[in-house]
Parts: sequence; structure tokens; C-alpha cells
Amino acid sequence: MKGIAVLFGGRSSEHEISIITALQLIEALDVTRYQVIPVYIDLRGRWFTGEELLTRDFYKNLPANLSLITEVTLLPYPGVGGLTIISGVHKYTSKIIPVDVFFPAFHGQFGEDGCIQGLFELAEVPYTGCGVVSSSVAMNKDVCKAALKSYGVPVLPGVLVSREEAANDIRAVEKKILATRGLEKFPLFVKPCSLGSSVGISRVTDSASLAAALAKAFRFDTHAIIEPCVTNKMEINISVVGGNPPTASVVEIPVASAEVLTYEDKYMRGAKSKKGAQSSGMASLTRKIDPEDLDPKIKLEVTAYAINAFKALDCGGVVRFDFMYDLDKGNLTFNELNPLPGSLSFYLWIKSKPQLIYTDLLDRVIAQAEHIHQRKLSLNRETGFRAMFS
Repeated sequence: MKGIAVLFGGRSSEHEISIITALQLIEALDVTRYQVIPVYIDLRGRWFTGEELLTRDFYKNLPANLSLITEVTLLPYPGVGGLTIISGVHKYTSKIIPVDVFFPAFHGQFGEDGCIQGLFELAEVPYTGCGVVSSSVAMNKDVCKAALKSYGVPVLPGVLVSREEAANDIRAVEKKILATRGLEKFPLFVKPCSLGSSVGISRVTDSASLAAALAKAFRFDTHAIIEPCVTNKMEINISVVGGNPPTASVVEIPVASAEVLTYEDKYMRGAKSKKGAQSSGMASLTRKIDPEDLDPKIKLEVTAYAINAFKALDCGGVVRFDFMYDLDKGNLTFNELNPLPGSLSFYLWIKSKPQLIYTDLLDRVIAQAEHIHQRKLSLNRETGFRAMFS
């Protein structure tokens, strides 16, 4: 039986959504094939493991409950073979907890953006999902657009603004924004450049609201991206899973309660509608999956762009591409890429043809991680000390 370390939480504003994604994932794993090792990373960056992490109620009394479980870490040394125990209550017979595959279930900074992937590479361990480069590119909305535009994928216009620029001269920043093609007039959207889950997003209608929105975005990120507000639009999302070749799911049209999908739309609407209900993460969002009334040509276009983008950025695991269709202009543009989508977009694969249930989806992702790891191990990384002593 393979030991699968599912890592979640982390130093991110999307901390609690990561916990929900991880618990859903763990529940779907095939218990006849895998032994789950839950690994929670708290907001200070400390790592913990223990069966208590599998219960939602455990998180109601943090950080006090952390004293009930074992503190661990992953050392950046090849050959360790798992998690190293630091301290705490544990029942392990050695200082190492064996792990066959690491399965990150993070959202946001330090987990979805290439940071944890860099640690996995240093430790030379198999891990699921995107690698260092594709993770970091995907999480930076500005860089991701530039990269995909170079591969022929149409992108939504945007301009990047730093915190320093705004602090030095907010009027110059406004002129820069309004001088950018596609952003010549309000309303506009202001977003943190490297966040998801609709955290820190604002719709702005004038100069005053622009300054306030930038200040809000800079609470979460050092850079903000400003994009046009397409008023008559349809958002279209699609998931892609790695393989040879990569496979795309059916498309979905998320339904917002207002002009922009909020944090509450994505994660709390289903729970709010039922007293005492718990959030199901992204799975609770109101959506139209594989809508029959959507033009088949648009579905094919979204699928083709998503597959090409997945290959171009060398993505891995399960990702989600978000597109926007301008109903007035009749054109499709790429909006953003989620390298580790909420709930791993399992709800899109259940509706796909042929159907791919969550358990089978996870099997495929784990198998791909092992394949990629073996491929890396076959590379020659040593050339000897030829230059120093020649």
C-alpha cells in the first residue's frame, strides 16, 4: 500500500479553502491502494500530521489542538524517504514517516505558486500537480497571460501596477491604466496579481474607487492587475488532467450572484442555503455543467485552447482554465489558470464523457506523478570536477 502525504493549509489567504479541498480529496482516495498521511501546515508555516486532522471539528480549536498531534517537516535532502518527525505526540517507531507520493492540496501563496514544488524538487520526491515553472507562471496572472499570448491563445487585456508605483503617484498610475489598450474607460476590475478565490477583487467605476481598490489589492499582494469589465459576458471554465495525451473535461458556466464571482459565491452559497450545512468548497458553487444551449463551436474552441495551453506551460495533475466570452463582440479570451483548482474540479469530470469519478481521477494524477519522477531520475545530473582540476 502506497503512502500518500496530502499537504494542505499553508501561509495563504486561501488557507481554509485548502483544508476543504484536502478533506474532500482524502475521502475520495482508494483506501485499498493508499495509506493517507494528512499533513497540515499552519499559518506560521509549521507542519503537523495525525489522524485528528481528518475531522473538521479539529480545526475549530486552533492553534490549541496542534499540541495533540505530531510536528514534522520535509528536509531538502534527496534520499530521506519521507517526513522527518520534529516533536509532539506520535506513535511512530522511527524518526521518518515513509511517503511514496506527496499530494499538495494548497491554494494561493507558498503552496500553489511553485514554492512547495521547489522543496519537493530539492528533496527529490514524487509529487502531484504542476511543476515549479508551470505553477509559478500560472499563479502570476500577468506573466501567465503574456506566456499564453505568445502561444496564440487570446487573452483578456490587462496592465500590472506595483504597490510602489501607486504609493509614489496614484494619478500617474491612473493615466497608465487608462492609456492601456482595452482599459480606456471605467468600469474596470482590480485584482491581486497572484491570488485566487476572488480574494481582494474589486469593480471600480471612477478614480476614487480605483485608489481604494488598489489599496485593497495591496493588502494581499505586492502587485495588482487591472482588467476591463466586460458587462455582457459569459464565463466558461474547463479542467484538464495530465496524461499522454492530456484530457479535457466538459465545460461549465459558473453563475454569480452579482457581476463578479465572490468568495461567498464560490464557497459558501450552498452552505448558506441549508441551515447547519458545511461548505463543499468549489463544488458548492452554482453552475451549469456542459450546458446544452452553449454553441458547440465555443465548447470546441475552449477545449482546444485549454489543451494547447496545458501543453505549452508543461502543466501536470489537474488544472482549471477560466475563459470569458464577450456576448457583444462574440469573442473568447483566456482569463486565468488555476494550477490547483478548488475541489480539484472533480464535479466537471463526473459529468464528462466518458465519466471519470473522483477516485479514478486521483489514481490518474498519482500515477502521472510517479511517471514524471522516474523520468527525472533518469537524467544525468553529474559531470564530475572537470573544470576545477583540469
